[in-house]
Amino acid sequence: MIKIFIFGITGRMGKEILNFLKINNNFNLLGGINKNNSQLIFKNNYIKIFKKMKNNGILIDFSNYLILKKNLFISKIFSIPLLIGITGLNLQLLNYVKYTSGFIPILLSYNMSIGLNLINYFLSNINLYLKIYNYNSFIIDIHHDKKIDKPSGSSLMLFSKIKSLNKNIFSVRIKNIIGNHIIYLISNNELIKIEHIILQRNIFIIGIFYSLFWLLKKCNGCYSMYDVYF
Repeated sequence: MIKIFIFGITGRMGKEILNFLKINNNFNLLGGINKNNSQLIFKNNYIKIFKKMKNNGILIDFSNYLILKKNLFISKIFSIPLLIGITGLNLQLLNYVKYTSGFIPILLSYNMSIGLNLINYFLSNINLYLKIYNYNSFIIDIHHDKKIDKPSGSSLMLFSKIKSLNKNIFSVRIKNIIGNHIIYLISNNELIKIEHIILQRNIFIIGIFYSLFWLLKKCNGCYSMYDVYF
């Protein structure tokens, strides 16, 4: 049984993960914390939990980029693999994630859905031809109005795979839209449109728990959902 601790347990994704844990017997939730009481993370009751997780345990982090460094430190000193689903990371935090992955396995992903990672895979295999055949491109990134980062981590991930001459991201925040990414690839003579729409947040949960089994088998390093699926 995999032991789980959740950073950001009262957030949107934290609640979704909790609902899944209630109906799945393969996991044992040992605890969680949210950003409002993250300063208590080094108290004895939490230290006892982390010590129990050294074997067959994983930390899940959907908290906030402001406390990610502290969570990375916890995973490092207790040697617990870490799954990160936080977006809006700056270069300093990304470098710290990479540094910490030298000591533990880390999975960092801005979007854990199968579909968006399939598009990511597709773009990775055609980006050379976009440049050769003079395609321009842009991404429209649409999310709910509670989403803080703009553009989204998912659109930045897709953006990084596109090697066309000119590319842009346009971000829109609309109430109740879970996630919608539209990619336009445009030449002088034709237009290719690729669209990904999240219908239910369950698709993220499927990706998360598929990843947990995968991550437990990995050596130290920084991985993505691209590694998990492909």
